[in-house]
Amino acid sequence: MTRRRHKQRARSDESGQALVEYAIIVAGLMGLLVGASFTFLPDFVRALQQYYDSFYIMLNLPIP
Repeated sequence: MTRRRHKQRARSDESGQALVEYAIIVAGLMGLLVGASFTFLPDFVRALQQYYDSFYIMLNLPIP
């Protein structure tokens, strides 16, 4: 009788379900983040390069 109860409890036990749901959500968010980085990363790098170039120009001006 105890084996039967144990098998029924094992079938209805939902341990690990929250972990699986959390893993699926995190994987989806990471996929979106990677996809967004491919579209926005070149623009961010270009803007950062212009920002550093402007410092280089200002530091090398011939005005004392």
